[in-house]
Amino acid sequence: MPMHFGELKNLRNISNPLDALEANLKNKLLVKLELKWKSDHIADDPRKEKEILQNLQPSKHLEGLSIWNYNGTEFPSWVFDNSLSNLVFLKLKDCKYCLCLPPLGLLSSLKTLEIAGLDGIVSIGTEFYGSNSSFESLERLEFHNMKEWEEWECKTTSFPCLRRLYVDRCPKLKGHHSKKLVVSDEFIITGNSMETSPLETLHIDGGCDSLIIFRLDFFPKLLSLELRNCQNIRRISQEYAHNHLLNLRIYDCPEFKSFLFPKPMQILFPSLIGLQITKCPQVELFPDGGLPLDIYDMSLSCLKLIASLRENDPNTCLESLSIENLDVECFPDEVLLPRSLTSLQIRRCPNLKKMHFKGLCHLSSLTLERCPSLQCLPAEGLPKSISSLTIWDCPLLKERCRNPDGEDWTKIAHIQKLDVRSLDESHVQN
Repeated sequence: MPMHFGELKNLRNISNPLDALEANLKNKLLVKLELKWKSDHIADDPRKEKEILQNLQPSKHLEGLSIWNYNGTEFPSWVFDNSLSNLVFLKLKDCKYCLCLPPLGLLSSLKTLEIAGLDGIVSIGTEFYGSNSSFESLERLEFHNMKEWEEWECKTTSFPCLRRLYVDRCPKLKGHHSKKLVVSDEFIITGNSMETSPLETLHIDGGCDSLIIFRLDFFPKLLSLELRNCQNIRRISQEYAHNHLLNLRIYDCPEFKSFLFPKPMQILFPSLIGLQITKCPQVELFPDGGLPLDIYDMSLSCLKLIASLRENDPNTCLESLSIENLDVECFPDEVLLPRSLTSLQIRRCPNLKKMHFKGLCHLSSLTLERCPSLQCLPAEGLPKSISSLTIWDCPLLKERCRNPDGEDWTKIAHIQKLDVRSLDESHVQN
């Protein structure tokens, strides 16, 4: 009977490479395979480790492969020589003694590649690609927790189908001034031009401490940019109109100060519909000229930014606003929020104690999450327009909203879609 999924654990117990042949994986009809050594495994002989993995070669039918905690210094040829011609997913995780990546670009069907915890990798260069037509099908590329990775030599022609690039916890990643293209003066992503690549999403999370200025001009077809936990980034620069960017998210970047825009955002980002600027304490003003008129979803954590939504040029399209990590005791007042707003989320505001009824008018949806000091709902109740209410992990409020004897139950009993619970429970009412 054909096998569709295989998992081999505790491969450290295989001391003789000939024993690995007994698994006979090459003749089994596997669609997905996971090969795992224990995390504390230390190899006596890296050559023997490679031979064991060589003898675990799966069949050409394999579509998904994960290799965990392999302790060889290099991978056997079957990982990259396209004998796995149907492989669409590959994960290499915590293979800490690997000194260089194999030419994975030769895997002609590969669509998703995840590389994590390869502590021996310092540089990724031409050996990674293998040929001029490398990674011809790759759509998603992720690097996680690459502690020693410093350099990445890369041309966009190597990724003709790339849609998502994710770089997470790579603290030493940097570039050189001699490269043709850098995202900042120190951070290299590519060596040519993103004009030829359909990259849609760029997510940089943590590490990349040398990233100071992000040059968005180099990614003219980008649909979504997220910069998260970048400790030294200060600015985003953009010289010309970017007609594709839909979402811009900047989260927990303590040194981020401003945008370097020569023209108003309405001109530079005509397609922008989502904007997040949270936990960036040095940003208190939007760029001169106001925001793009079509933004309908925002996340903010600065009271001055929130107030400017209505003080400056009211955004008639703004429908959904998420307030996060705001240090206030009362929110919102009656003239603070734009009239166009229909959905409000208030999250992780530890000092919030009460809300104003008039500030919630015109809403149809309200979410309150992780606000441990929130004592009660407004004395007037909630506006009749609210048809959806979510209260998560607000212990004081949860007790008051208990059905049927909670002190605030009568204020919310009429709401059609009601979800009141702690994060560790799944109690959905109504």
